[in-house]
Amino acid sequence: MQGEPDSYLIATRQLSIAWAVTLSIVLIASVVLGAQEPALSPKARALKDALAELQKSPDDRRLQEQYLKAFPHTYQEFLGFFDTGRELADGADYIDVLPSLAKNHEAAVGNLLVQLSKDAQKEADAPTYLQEATKIYGSEHAKEFSAILSTLSNKDRKNLIEFLADVENPDADDKYQAIIDHLRELGQFALATEFEKARKERAKQPHG
Repeated sequence: MQGEPDSYLIATRQLSIAWAVTLSIVLIASVVLGAQEPALSPKARALKDALAELQKSPDDRRLQEQYLKAFPHTYQEFLGFFDTGRELADGADYIDVLPSLAKNHEAAVGNLLVQLSKDAQKEADAPTYLQEATKIYGSEHAKEFSAILSTLSNKDRKNLIEFLADVENPDADDKYQAIIDHLRELGQFALATEFEKARKERAKQPHG
């Protein structure tokens, strides 16, 4: 009769050892992965935390303001955060949320997107997301967008418009066309013409 208890004790010990080994492996893996993840700079960490808080309460105006303050305000800093291999990867989640904040912060979002886009050049990932976010804003807030563009130098405005026009098939870009349409509705014919000119010039270039 002693065989059964002995077998039970042996099985229990084996199970305990198995759990201990599994736990050790998990802990070791966590340490290794944590060591491999590079530490974020204070600014990148602040932006990451601000996005996490905003995602929990997307309609909170205070969190929206906090996020806009944490977001990079120069194109050089923008690339430092989001360019390939940088701290916050391609930046899709961080950039895509910007147009939605214009409902409560129209001028702040517009100024931010314009300040970034006036120095931008079309590249994959983060600049492409910036391009799309700026076109969404421009097509939905054309009056404020045109007012901000009017404060730029001719050179900066030209670069921004050419940046927005730089897509594979510019004639099929609905958001870009919406900007032109709204500018004409506002009587901003000269500015609308600048957009049309940039699109024609881009259409002449090779695709890709």
